[in-house]
Amino acid sequence: MNRSDIVITGVGVVSSIGLGREAFTESLLNGDSGVIELVDSTVGDRNATARYKFVQGSSGDTEQESPVEIGAPITDFDPKLFVKPRKALKVMCREIQTSFAASQMAIEDAGLSSLLPAEPADQAKVSGRIVVDRIGTVFGSEMLYGDPEELADAFAACKTEENEIDRSKFGNAAMRSITPLWMLKYLPNMPACHVGIAVNSHGPNNTLTVGDVSGPNAVLEACGYLRRGIADIMVAAAAGSRMNTTRTMFTEDQPLTGASASVERSSRPHAKDAKGIVRGEGAACVILETVESAEQGKRTPIAKVVGMASRFVPSAAFAEGRFTSSSEENAGRGSAAAIEAAIAGALSDAGLSSDDIGLVVGHGMGDPVIDAQEARAIAKALPGVPLTLPIGLLGHTGAATGMLGLTAAVVAAQRGTAPPVAHAADCPETLNVVQESAPLKQPYVIALSHTSHGSATAVIVSAT
Repeated sequence: MNRSDIVITGVGVVSSIGLGREAFTESLLNGDSGVIELVDSTVGDRNATARYKFVQGSSGDTEQESPVEIGAPITDFDPKLFVKPRKALKVMCREIQTSFAASQMAIEDAGLSSLLPAEPADQAKVSGRIVVDRIGTVFGSEMLYGDPEELADAFAACKTEENEIDRSKFGNAAMRSITPLWMLKYLPNMPACHVGIAVNSHGPNNTLTVGDVSGPNAVLEACGYLRRGIADIMVAAAAGSRMNTTRTMFTEDQPLTGASASVERSSRPHAKDAKGIVRGEGAACVILETVESAEQGKRTPIAKVVGMASRFVPSAAFAEGRFTSSSEENAGRGSAAAIEAAIAGALSDAGLSSDDIGLVVGHGMGDPVIDAQEARAIAKALPGVPLTLPIGLLGHTGAATGMLGLTAAVVAAQRGTAPPVAHAADCPETLNVVQESAPLKQPYVIALSHTSHGSATAVIVSAT
């Protein structure tokens, strides 16, 4: 199979800047931000949950990390409109709901709704539906966290007369007070499972939990299945969140930022004054097909996948066993070498050079340490190529981050337009950050994603 024999025929998005491909595209090209000030009335448990840090060392006094809580939550999402049967919502946490919805949007966008659920080959010959073993699912995911209230009764039952927690009581208390299906709501592989059941997929099914690069790596794996001929259609998606109340209690190795004068512009990837990330949530899905499958089904491709690569070169912090959210230059998060290697691998796979790339969709997130590694890699491997930064609008969405970036690359290529970055003037001169929407001078768009540990992916797409 040739490099460009894999096409994207459908896109689905659930994000803070829009639901569905069209809404997401318009917000992206208009620079509409999803960052808001969080209040107690924010949807679900995506509220004004503060994160605290120790003032000195790892014990003692704490202080609130950000005086004004901000984030990029999805505020207009009703899962009942997408999840059928609705009783399935009982075993779906927020991330499962958003990934399921994004997948349904992508399936509809591709024109596959009437052809699913899939059927055995003999039945499919009569009905014209997809054959069960020719469609698969690969999802990017992460640790999924429950709401604190779900465990409150179990913990309360563990209290002693001295008002302390007796851990030995938790097992019995949990058995009595937690629903037996509780764990099914939070297993990382359940997004792919629910979608696979819904479309009756008997083809390849897998879930990857590798941080920010989970989504793009799911796409790489899905393309591998298509190239090896063991599937004709793949549903590739990812969902993630940094908004869940329990999740905010875990101190990540990226620092948080406070609110800017204009709250909606608080997420400032690559800005010289950037101090940290803005928490967000989201999900995105793409339908990948062989050209032959799309042509037989008379489905019009949105974009072509022309090159891809995944690389790992350990970051300094990972190599030394350090875990820190410090913003000092020597904090060691991120790997410029891994990002450069991924770019080089994708260009080689596509048979292209840096001169052929019309736009870079960066993974800059506002963490000055990681952003510096990306800036170094882009300046070396893709000098002068226009750069756009969707995390500036979406915040950091965990395992969904890389897939949302790839989705931004797909719609930018399809529209032939580079999305603007509101704070472009505040970014380093070594980067050609897009200040205003402009036509692409070259048709190829490369989407980057990477992690603090040193994983990196690059995927090149173009319009059809």
